[in-house]
Amino acid sequence: MSGVKIQLSREEQEMAADTGIILTKNRILSAVMQQFGTLSEAEVAYTTKMRHQLPESIYMYPPKISRGENYQQLPWVMLDYPRVFAPEATLAIRHLFWWGNFFSCSLQVSGDFSQVLLGKMALWPEGTHVCVHASPWEHHFGPDNYLPVIGMDPQKIISLATQGNFLKLSIVLPVSQWDSAQGFLFNGFSSWMKLLL
Repeated sequence: MSGVKIQLSREEQEMAADTGIILTKNRILSAVMQQFGTLSEAEVAYTTKMRHQLPESIYMYPPKISRGENYQQLPWVMLDYPRVFAPEATLAIRHLFWWGNFFSCSLQVSGDFSQVLLGKMALWPEGTHVCVHASPWEHHFGPDNYLPVIGMDPQKIISLATQGNFLKLSIVLPVSQWDSAQGFLFNGFSSWMKLLL
């Protein structure tokens, strides 16, 4: 057999021999999945109470929880509800846990929903960021993807928000604030939903 011999550092070798690292990771991701399951039940109950006030499209699809291993080489868990991705209009709220980084709650809209949100800019939750990326499928909070709206001129926000065919707003909580995540995510969800009334 020929080829380059792959070398691991001593630290890497120790990690490769430690099953506890992967087992702990799996427990953490399982905890996030459970947390998102509980959260989705609360969100369905919330929207059910407001059925006559919210757009009917919200009720088309149930919540969906997904997970993966490689968003910028790190694991993630995602909850989408509502999740309407229609050609004429998008309406989705996405909760994201990104390993080592944050929890976020994002509202992505297009079509008529964009104008509704821009008309209610004064009601956006504290800490709102606006997406400035050409794609709605990036989730990091680097300056090429999200900018905080605090202190930004409203016309600048409108300009940024209308440069593509979607509007995406997000709030973020560091993973280090794990104990606050459930309340943060539900409050983010309810804040976004109230903008649709």
